[in-house]
Amino acid sequence: MYETKKCEYCGKNINIKYNLCPLCGGLTENGIESLPPVCPRCKNPLEIRICNNEEYDVCKRCGGMWLDKTEFQNAVRPSPVYREETKKAYRRMPKDEPLEYIPCVRCGKLMNRRNFGRISGVIIDECGRHGIWLDMGELEKIQHFIADGGLERSQDREIEKTQIELRDLATKVNRRSLPGRCCISGISRDGFLAADDVNLLLGS
Repeated sequence: MYETKKCEYCGKNINIKYNLCPLCGGLTENGIESLPPVCPRCKNPLEIRICNNEEYDVCKRCGGMWLDKTEFQNAVRPSPVYREETKKAYRRMPKDEPLEYIPCVRCGKLMNRRNFGRISGVIIDECGRHGIWLDMGELEKIQHFIADGGLERSQDREIEKTQIELRDLATKVNRRSLPGRCCISGISRDGFLAADDVNLLLGS
């Protein structure tokens, strides 16, 4: 039996040799690289600022900020406070800035870029192991997007996309169906799902 240690994020016991928890993805303490926090854009040292009882590493020059994974999760929690403060509907603004990959504040590796919530238009820089870099004003845009029901709209689009894919699958199955084909438990002999079962998944 291998020696274990407790993950500081999920509390589960994992192999002591692991730097990354296989259960929650949290980075264990002995695997954290100790780079001095500097702005990935300006290369200036980051300053600690406290907002909503959270400590953020902020660049004084460009206004960007670094949030560790848990800090970012707390900052983008759906909250009734957002809905009360938001008066205007969220509008996705086009971005004309050039594509640029920037290094993680903690480990120095280039981060991935992704559209927050898939449809917000706010492109964030993310290190899967450590956290998120947000340029000036992006946190407010994300909170506005959430407060205006953006996450719910994103989920609705994903559901609609899945339904379309299932309908396309049902159409293909119908086209391939031949008279007298034997289906057992909804699966034909050639491995295709019967069209009637696909329609049941769609509720039709």
